[in-house]
Amino acid sequence: MTDWNAQLFTKLYSKLALSLGVTPKDDTELRELLGQTPPPRYPSVVPGNDSPQSLLAIFNPGQYIPANLDPETKAVDRFDLSIMLDAVPQFSWVYKPAATTVSNAYQTILENHEAPLTTLSPDQRVKLDEADATVAKYEAAYEKYQYEYFDALDVYDEAYATFINGGPPIPRSAKLKLQAALDKWDRDGHRSAVEAATAVIVKYDALDPEVFWSRLLKNYTTGTETAPPSNVFQPVSVTPSYRDWLTDAGWSSFSFNQKDMDNQRQSEAIGVAGNLDGQFGIFRVTGDGSWNKDWSYVHMDQTELTFSCQLFRVSLARTWMNPLVLSSRGWRFLAGTSGPLSTGGDIFNDVVPTGPMTVIPTAAILSKDLQVKGTFDKTIVESMNQKITANASVGIGPFSIAGHFNMENHSGSEKGTIASNTITAPDIQLVAFVCEVLPTCPDPDPALKWPQP
Repeated sequence: MTDWNAQLFTKLYSKLALSLGVTPKDDTELRELLGQTPPPRYPSVVPGNDSPQSLLAIFNPGQYIPANLDPETKAVDRFDLSIMLDAVPQFSWVYKPAATTVSNAYQTILENHEAPLTTLSPDQRVKLDEADATVAKYEAAYEKYQYEYFDALDVYDEAYATFINGGPPIPRSAKLKLQAALDKWDRDGHRSAVEAATAVIVKYDALDPEVFWSRLLKNYTTGTETAPPSNVFQPVSVTPSYRDWLTDAGWSSFSFNQKDMDNQRQSEAIGVAGNLDGQFGIFRVTGDGSWNKDWSYVHMDQTELTFSCQLFRVSLARTWMNPLVLSSRGWRFLAGTSGPLSTGGDIFNDVVPTGPMTVIPTAAILSKDLQVKGTFDKTIVESMNQKITANASVGIGPFSIAGHFNMENHSGSEKGTIASNTITAPDIQLVAFVCEVLPTCPDPDPALKWPQP
């Protein structure tokens, strides 16, 4: 029989995934609303992938983010934030760091790739140049209206997740805003033109290897930064910007109550993407700011709890990286240099991938203004408060209540409160990564002409 603590965490994760549009579901209502097949909820980081699978890697618990960074003007702050967001999760619905980072994996490709012996025909070159020009012309507008659509979609998805668990109907205003946002993306963002041009680039770009790999290396080199005193790093760009995280705009409400506990179906990711520790408890405690050392679980007796917080989706971009290489069939690793980055995973068919980078984060999920209401055992309340007073880190499920952040240039702690009927954690924290499940990488096309050993 499943322990109630584990069941609560599983159901809470499943509703979070549904609210964030990560869990695949029947989109009949959304398709009818929009009058077309809905765009992927998270744009594929792998060009040409029209149906990307996403995995929500949820923290246990979240990581606090300092409120005094200035990554837009200070390289040291950009370094600290980029190091946090450069992480590669394992193929697991509970966040576990992989042994590499996105920038390290990409550098491995640049240093150890082998290209086929191909060239573009004059006709292919013309098509590729035209596609590059189209993307360059409309890219800024495309991305602007794309993000506006995703903001409206976040509101719709959260309302949908509550509705199917027995809550109120999706507000008409949410549906109208979503339809209007998609219309603007289609019209003002030139969505069809950009996506058609991108398909051409996917088809031809890597088939001109000398130009393609030279351009990739130059882009990686010029995109690399150095933060004082000598920290070399590849910046991770965020949309909305860090300063916008500190405002009230863009945040959407999330709630989880007993009705959700009773009715929420389990996410497809659970099972194929790992299991909880057999000793799992809804509280997690450690004296180490990284949550990796000397931690322990604390069980709680079954009770009715209501979680509420604000959630914020941050899209991640890496201007120094051309993600086309992750799906391109126009390269392979030099013999003896590296194994595959990923053997390719499939959530729906229970295929668990192997390799150092089986998923890549496309978005970070932040939370703030957490409140957990219920009845908490007096002994647990006293014990947790003693640990908080002693500067221990304490979390409940995916949320930190009190914790440390230890960055290269910033360190400190945040503290919420635990009382007999309410837990609060008002400060901003990173609670999950939305990750795209990568295809087999590399997957060289045997029909191409390759160098002989």
